[in-house]
Amino acid sequence: MTSPILVFGHKNPDNDAISAAVGYAYLKNELARKCGENVTYEACRLGGLPPETEWILGENGIEAPRLIDHVGEGDKVILVDHNEALQSADGLDAAEIVEIVDHHRIGGLVTANPIRFNNMPIGSTAAIVAREFEIQGVELPKNIAAVLLGAMLTDTVIMKSPTTTPLDCEIIERTAKIVGVDPVEYGMSIFKCRSNPAEMPVEKIIGADAKEFPLADGSTVFIVAFETVDLQAVMDREQEIREAMRAVVADKGYKFMLLMATDILAEGSNFICEGDCELVNRVFDIDVEGKAVWMPGVLSRKKQVAAPILAAK
Repeated sequence: MTSPILVFGHKNPDNDAISAAVGYAYLKNELARKCGENVTYEACRLGGLPPETEWILGENGIEAPRLIDHVGEGDKVILVDHNEALQSADGLDAAEIVEIVDHHRIGGLVTANPIRFNNMPIGSTAAIVAREFEIQGVELPKNIAAVLLGAMLTDTVIMKSPTTTPLDCEIIERTAKIVGVDPVEYGMSIFKCRSNPAEMPVEKIIGADAKEFPLADGSTVFIVAFETVDLQAVMDREQEIREAMRAVVADKGYKFMLLMATDILAEGSNFICEGDCELVNRVFDIDVEGKAVWMPGVLSRKKQVAAPILAAK
């Protein structure tokens, strides 16, 4: 029996990275079955389950994807919710990338052969996957729809993020009908099921949804997105969070580490930065050195934070 093709999202996976892998592996297996192809696809993950993902998978009777820490020669892989080597599995350069499904900037991966690269400027990879069910004429089962819907709502911050497009809203509406829920109410229930920030290990706050980005000068920055309905509980632990961030910066050699603690209800984020904060101050015209700065309307790491930082000279 041939080895399965591994489908996985980025390191420090968020809900979208894991849910998109679950949904896309299901779709690919259904297509392979219909075509009589002797190939299987396996959803995997490169890190722990976010609380909301664990809850959604459990509620819908879906087993958590297998945890892997590397790939290598002989492995065939499909990348979802990322396309940058720095964010992907260790050993990726030795594996064969056969497909990519993503909604981020194109980050420089090179493949030996032509591949299917489905990249769309919309709010979540899960929405791209749900749309593929429609395009391919494959029925989207209720439990997979619930998983994908949850990821669409967390990645778009319940359709409040500036990354949300009319297409996102259309796909969310159609998927919510399959699940039989009101999308806004469902989204709020998902965010509320996250652990209380007052009780959560600090490592979860600063690492549950974190991505590395290479700068033009050869340095690397680490940007963390943490959404909550209780921002004050996060800020009550600011000094503890800063100490943990300083340890990460020292250990990994990052130029800086930036935590955007997003208040879903107030629709904005507090910036907490450790390391060399000069670039962050210059890009956003703020002074974040040693103090948190409230950024009203900033909800998207991809569009409002990472993009201007990476574009800066």
